[in-house]
Amino acid sequence: MAVVAGAVAGGATTYLIGDGGSDPATTAVTSAPESESQARLPLQDAIASVDGAVVQVQTPGGLGSGVVVRPRGLIITNNHVVEGAAGDQVLVITADKRRVPATIAARNPAKDLAVLKPKGSVGEGIELASEPDGALRPGDQVFAIGSPFGLQGTVTVGVVSAVNRPGDSGGVRMIQTDAPINPGNSGGGLFDLRGRLVGVPTSINSPVPGNVGIGFAVPANQVRIELENVK
Repeated sequence: MAVVAGAVAGGATTYLIGDGGSDPATTAVTSAPESESQARLPLQDAIASVDGAVVQVQTPGGLGSGVVVRPRGLIITNNHVVEGAAGDQVLVITADKRRVPATIAARNPAKDLAVLKPKGSVGEGIELASEPDGALRPGDQVFAIGSPFGLQGTVTVGVVSAVNRPGDSGGVRMIQTDAPINPGNSGGGLFDLRGRLVGVPTSINSPVPGNVGIGFAVPANQVRIELENVK
């Protein structure tokens, strides 16, 4: 079920694309030069390089998505995906359908991020973009992978509409994309054509609880901070 987080101009409503909600805190994101250390891949190859790292996250309150990140194999997701769940009430479903319990290692409601520690093997994970905003520019192609409406491993493709976009109530600066984002994509991955995680989809702006091409993702620099804070 989509949850109303706040109203925006023009009658549209911001929906968190999972269970629960948060009030983001302001964090500036600065632009960084584009890295050429990793070549862009054809879209199909980029998808194949990352899809095994995207998991479904289940709690007693619902489900969302998560991404396994190198080098520690921790899982990043949204706080609202695990909101209300006890530390031992999280189950991760891997891309190859293995069921692995996980504990909640960290929560940050202000950024709508949470970190999970799996209690079994979930794979090595993928690379997190090193630049604050993934070196993204409007028009860059990106794709999202998650479990919209429970359909695990769903891929949607679009472009970056804007970077450094203020979140709800002037909160965390977001990546805006027109890649279709729907309930269940929460906590999954937004990826570039280098096969890197550049953001974590968290909300949509829509007059109805579904995608109309305006989705928002927490950028890579905020994800990195949360992962590094886990001991």
